[in-house]
Amino acid sequence: MTDLTTILVPIRYPLTDKSARTLAFAGRLAHDHAPADLQVLHVNLYQTGDDTQTTELTRAISSTLDDVEASVTTRQGFLVEEVILEEATQIDADIIVVGANQQSTWRRLLRRLLQDDPEVGSFLRERTTNDTEIMEVDTAAETPAVESV
Repeated sequence: MTDLTTILVPIRYPLTDKSARTLAFAGRLAHDHAPADLQVLHVNLYQTGDDTQTTELTRAISSTLDDVEASVTTRQGFLVEEVILEEATQIDADIIVVGANQQSTWRRLLRRLLQDDPEVGSFLRERTTNDTEIMEVDTAAETPAVESV
């Protein structure tokens, strides 16, 4: 019997180019790790009034994933990284695929102080078990490079 690999990919909606590339990478990863359970997550932030519905998200991602099946979930929360961690723990994710943060140093520091754009990969690495692999996709590159720690 083959072990099922659970892959979690949090994305923004509406899909940005970076989210679409991260999602496409996760789809290829799921295909390569077959059998795999690909879980797509979007966090509706309370403070911004987001109210994305799972059906909207499912339609939006279908063309990006080609023939890969995925489960789609939307969750409510204040902090994106905390909701991702909760979901990863709940589904016992083997791999979490996130887009790498591509900001300049001063901008990254400013955003971190304002808690506007969290460094999700670092947050997850510090708080997940050694069994969970965190993959950061460099979505700025034409061919996505992956950092896995």
